[in-house]
Amino acid sequence: MLSTIPTFTSYSPRRTLRSKLVEVKEVEVVEEVEEMFAGFSRTDTENDNVINEANEEEKKWWDELSYENIDKKRLPLRLTKNVKLEEYIEKSEIADAGKFWNFDAGNVTVVELPNPDHEVAHTQFTRQFLSAFSNVAVQDDVDNIAGTSCIDGASAKQPDAAFVPVRLPKPSPYPCDLQGNPWPTIVCEVANTQSLSSIFQKVNEFWLRPNRAEDVIVLKLWPWNGLRNAGGNPLRRLTCYKFCCRLSRHLRSGYRPIRVIEFGTIDSQQRPINNCSARGMCILRISPSCIYLRCPGTPPYPLTNDVSIDLYNIQQAIFRKM
Repeated sequence: MLSTIPTFTSYSPRRTLRSKLVEVKEVEVVEEVEEMFAGFSRTDTENDNVINEANEEEKKWWDELSYENIDKKRLPLRLTKNVKLEEYIEKSEIADAGKFWNFDAGNVTVVELPNPDHEVAHTQFTRQFLSAFSNVAVQDDVDNIAGTSCIDGASAKQPDAAFVPVRLPKPSPYPCDLQGNPWPTIVCEVANTQSLSSIFQKVNEFWLRPNRAEDVIVLKLWPWNGLRNAGGNPLRRLTCYKFCCRLSRHLRSGYRPIRVIEFGTIDSQQRPINNCSARGMCILRISPSCIYLRCPGTPPYPLTNDVSIDLYNIQQAIFRKM
């Protein structure tokens, strides 16, 4: 048996048959994640990281800031190279494309394609996250910086959703941009057409570097085969991976998720599952100690309870677009 990720869910002393079955499924996911991380040390071809060069039609997304249909099989796709950071930031914000592009050492690469599934997933996550702060004082609130570029030397990334406590000082000793703003403590990334290995590398090489994000949530929306169950819901795998800088095991190949939750209607083996068939069955929790990391005057924390994200609501938002 491969080494495992720390326990995903809390189990009562009296183990039910259902909880045992869920544990078996989660162990399978652990092994899948470990096998994927093992692939990081292979060649790019084996790791699905061969970068294709954009043709003239595909380059229009950069040259004319007009999105053209791009085959997802072409990803990752380099739109252009030898670009200066300032030009990338300006164009990505005008085209509202920073969530779909990566900027590294002058290269602009498409890693994700615009899709309703992608948009409703991070929108629903954001709605639930921010609702936890509806009754806090202004100085204890958080700002959502989705749509703005975070910069690391020659790299720039835009998160799908990211939250910065108002309490964090500015200018920050650890700025994420040229204006001295602090890094977000909580980040959510949605990977629809983007491969799991690609998004995990982004998590490890960008968001979880020292003095940056504390928790990173990855929502992986796996390909759909067009089938539905008897209830009319799509038979689709949806997986949530939670990384925590303090709690995740850090091996040479990168941080491991501390929790993996299957919140779709099939598992990695295409078998039907029903562990996320109603509200309250698949809850992701985010600790105030992670949200308010590095904030002056904490602890105690303005929030006394964890922020709860009901993944069933995200599942249903995605399914409504299918």
